[in-house]
Order: sequence, then C-alpha cells, then structure tokens
Amino acid sequence: MAFEYGTQKLNIRNPFRFEGLVRSIRGLVLTAIGVYLLLQIQPLLSIDKTHAWLSLAIGSVFVIGGFKALGIGLFQVMRFFVGRAAPASLTKNVAREAVQEKEPALYTAQTIHNMLMSKSNRTFTEPQGWFARAVHSLFPGLIVTPWPIRNAAQTLVMKITRSLIALGAFLVASLVIMMVFAGSEGGEAGGAVITLAFQVVLLVYLGLVWVKLGNPLARENMTKLHSYSSGGLALVVVGAIVVPVLMAQGWLAIWANVGSRDRAAFVELLPALEPIFRTGTLLTLTVVCAAVVAAVAVVLIRARIRMVEIKTSSSEKNSSWRFDLHPRQIFTTLRDLVLMQRREQELPNRMYQDTNDTGQANRDNEQFNGDLITEIQPVVEEVSESAAMRYARIAGTVTAQILMLIGAVLFWQGAENVLFHMNAWDQLIAQRASIELLLNQLLIPAGGTVAMLLASLLLMGFGRTLDRICHMFWAEIFFRSKVFDFHCEGTVMRATHYRGADRHSSSSEQDVFTFDATYFALAADFVSSTFAVSGQYNLEQPRYVLSMSPCDGFMNSIMGDLEDEFRRRDDEIQSDKQADKAQRLDYIRQEQEARRTGDLAAQGLTSPQQRAIESEMPVDADREKISRWEGEAD
Repeated sequence: MAFEYGTQKLNIRNPFRFEGLVRSIRGLVLTAIGVYLLLQIQPLLSIDKTHAWLSLAIGSVFVIGGFKALGIGLFQVMRFFVGRAAPASLTKNVAREAVQEKEPALYTAQTIHNMLMSKSNRTFTEPQGWFARAVHSLFPGLIVTPWPIRNAAQTLVMKITRSLIALGAFLVASLVIMMVFAGSEGGEAGGAVITLAFQVVLLVYLGLVWVKLGNPLARENMTKLHSYSSGGLALVVVGAIVVPVLMAQGWLAIWANVGSRDRAAFVELLPALEPIFRTGTLLTLTVVCAAVVAAVAVVLIRARIRMVEIKTSSSEKNSSWRFDLHPRQIFTTLRDLVLMQRREQELPNRMYQDTNDTGQANRDNEQFNGDLITEIQPVVEEVSESAAMRYARIAGTVTAQILMLIGAVLFWQGAENVLFHMNAWDQLIAQRASIELLLNQLLIPAGGTVAMLLASLLLMGFGRTLDRICHMFWAEIFFRSKVFDFHCEGTVMRATHYRGADRHSSSSEQDVFTFDATYFALAADFVSSTFAVSGQYNLEQPRYVLSMSPCDGFMNSIMGDLEDEFRRRDDEIQSDKQADKAQRLDYIRQEQEARRTGDLAAQGLTSPQQRAIESEMPVDADREKISRWEGEAD
C-alpha cells in the first residue's frame, strides 16, 4: 500500500521479512533469558546478595537487548509502507506538483543530459588510489555496482590485507625474537613471554580490525567513495621489525637484574602461561570467524556483480519543423499532453529540467530555445538473483544472529563465573595456599573465564559485522524507468490574419505565429537501484543508475504523437484560413458581377454587419418626405 494518502499499490515488496524474523527469534531468546535471571533475584537475596545483584544487572542488559532486537525484527516483519513519491528522484524535481525531497542527489540535470548524449554512466566512477585499483582488479565488475557495495568491498579487502600483514608481521617478529635471544641467557623465558605478548597484541589487533565496521548504509557511504592510504600498512611492517628488537632488549635488561631463585620460579611457571591466557584458542576463533565473514561477503559481492547486465546506450532522433503555431505550444503540448499520457500508476512525471524562453517570442523573427528532461515514474524491477546470492544471504543472516546469541550466552556464563573465582580467591587466601594451588585452582580457571568473556565479545562483534554486510544485500531494490531529454531551438514569425468578408468589413483580426525549429531528442530505459531502510524514510535514499538501454519505440511514439498534435492544430488553422479565403474570393466574384449589372443590393453584396446597422438606424419622417418629394419632382 502506498503511504502518502494513496490507495494504489506500488508493488514494492518488503525486503526485510526473513531478516526481521530471524532477528525477532534472537530477541525472544534474549528476553526469555533476561526474564529468567530477573526471576532469580528474590530467591538469591536470602542466599547470596552479590549473586542477586549480578543477576539483576545481567538480566536487565538481556531484557533491554532482547527488546531492542525484538522491536527491530518485528518492525522489519511488519507492513512496508512506501510513499507515493518513492523512490527518490535522480536529481532535483522541478515539476509544479513535486514534493519536497530531502535526500541528496548524486546527479544533476546536466549530468543526466551528458550521460544520454555521450552514452556513458557517471555512476561508474574511476577508483582513486592504488589500493582501490587493486580491489577493482580482484573484482573486475565492481565498478558497475552501487557505491555502498564498492565501499564495503574495499573495506573488506582492507581488513583482509591488514590481517594478512599482521600475521606476516607476527611471523617476522617471532623470527626476530629467535634471532635476538639465540644463545643469550634467559632467551627461552624471554622468547615465551614476548611471543605471548605479541599473541595478545595480534589478538587485539585482529579483533578490532574485524569487529569495527560502520554501517554500510550510512549516508556518507552512499554519497561518496572511500579511499585508503598505505600509511597504516607500512607502520605495521615497520613495527613488526623494530618493536620485537626493543622488547627483547628490554627483557634482557630486566632478566639481568632478577635473582637466580626468581628466575627458576618464573621458568617453572612458563608452561602455565598458555593455559592461563588461552591466546591460541582465541586467535583460532578470530581467524575462523574472520574467514567465515570474508567468505560470505566475497560470495555476495561476486553474485551481486553478475545480477544486472550493464549497458550504456540511448535512442536519438532529430528533425526540423515548420508549423503555424506559437513555439510555446512545443513544450506545453509535450509536457502536459504527450508525456502526461505515459504516466505510470497515475503518478506525475519527474521533471529534472523545464526551461525555455518561448514566452518572450512575440516579435518578428524572434529566436527561441528550450530544454526539457523528464523521467517517467520508476516501477519496481524484479531482477533474477543467483542461487549463490540467495543461499549466501540467508546463511549469512542466520549465522550472524547465532553468533550474537552465542556470544551473549557466553558473556552471561563468564560473568557468573567471576563470582566463583572471587569466592575461590577468598578461600585460598584464608588457607594460605601455595603458588601451585593458586595456579591450578584460581589462575588457570580465571584465565578460562577471561577467555570466555573475550570470546563472547568477539562472537558478538563478528556477528554484528556479518549482519551489517548481509543487511546491505537484503536492502537493495531495483527500479526501471524511461528518461526523455528534449532540446529545441529556432525562430518565430508573426503575421496578422483578418477574419471576415474583406479587409474593410472584417469583424476581427488575430496574430498568427509560425515557428521554424530544429529539435534533438534523447531517450533511454534506465535500470536503477536504491537501498531501503526500516523506518519512516524507508526509500528516501540516493538512487544509482546501473544500466541505460535504447528505447526506440518510446522515442518514436513520443515524437509521433507530438507531431500529430501539431498537424491537427495546424490543419485547424489552415482550414480557418481557407474558409476565410474562400469567403473573400466569393465576395470579390459577386462584387464584380454586381458592378456589371449595376445593382449591388440586388446581388446580396451588402455585408450582414452593414444590413444590421441600417436596420437599427431610426427613420426620420421629414427626411423621408423630402426624399419622396424630390423623387416625385424628378
């Protein structure tokens, strides 16, 4: 149903129903867990108040997060209201009935004219920078996709590149550490500590690289193309070589100042470092999740590139006219009669340019010109998608929601384990437990809990990233429309046409205009797309022109109807002229005949106007007598 007070359907489907359904299920599960935790507060208050307050905090977070996910999901599942002016115009709409559009336009009227004239698409902007060119080399068809997808592809490749460089830097750093500590005292311990430190740094770096992803459908991602520099990548390589050397030298300085007994105790603790920090497990989880996100994104991007057949062509037609009409009729007839008959779904056409100076063309041999660019109301285009696109999008959406749900559950379990470790700490301190007992009963389990909390954050972050990528491919809606560009210029001549039997007895006169013009018309069938959002401004987003194909039939019908209308009006004027001319010639013939007979009145040559005037003149009785007397005297 169309929203803005319209009842006619625009046949724009809701693209978010499946995504909203899956999100709603996650919201229900989170809400149920939150309610369960809140119900546990009353029994726990009499047993463990700390645990009760923790349940209150975690339960509140789960209820809030669950209601948010449930609300967004249900909003996506519910009816998709679309305004009668949907989708957005390609540029500013200057029609009289145009509505106020707030979304930014990527094109101008001059840009659309140039696209039709030069048979090129300004949407396919050349990538800037070596990195963008490298990305477009990996995806050759990426240049013909909308800008949000291009930005997302560049961001994805940048994440993969940074991850590979970080892994390579880690290997280089490990090699540098081995070279620095080779044969040095404390080298084994230093190598283990610094390697562990680098594992933690690598884990944090990869997590931030993949978890940090802005909204691909944010306004800045829709209106401009991003560019990346190589400065950050160079710093990673430099740091991989310099930082290990500095850290190794610092460790050697510290090791030299440590006593032999402390050295021996520290060496005994080395095997427990990995079980405490669990960096290997977390790194494996990070790499696997990153690979899943990258694989789904690459499949979606490659499938999207093949969806639309790219064309850049248009229809052309030019000719000359000469009609006994005012040149303003060219644009008013074209706009308000011919093009109005080709409206789609009874919606006004989009006018991107409507300028002419024909209103001033009222003098002899006056020049005029004008331009008109219009777009017929776009209609939804169902573009067939591949099985890879459909299943990858579904699998990615489901996987994203599952990752976020598992991450939330792990966070819940990890937060509750913190209380257990706090109680264990109090008991071990009271018992004055040994280092080995502290290690086995506190540090290693606590390390597992910290790893669980970090894993929960990673899973929720990766799920959010994957959800945003898949959402972009759910949101794209395609439209098909026809764009018509008309330019005309010429000269106009004015003549006075007298109506009546002859010039002296005519009842009226009128100015007759004749224009001699040359026009050039362009037309194309546009395939465009926009990205919908769930909310009040669902389709009020920039629209991208993807393909331009010729439409000769549309062009010929437009110009044929316009010329037929001109001929009809011209025939009416010529018919009136012929009628006046025939009447005038008949009067001349009768006048000549009457002059030969000497009786004009007998021939009926007195004009109707003259007879009417004579019949209305008052009769003077005295004058009539004098005339009769004079006549009788004769």
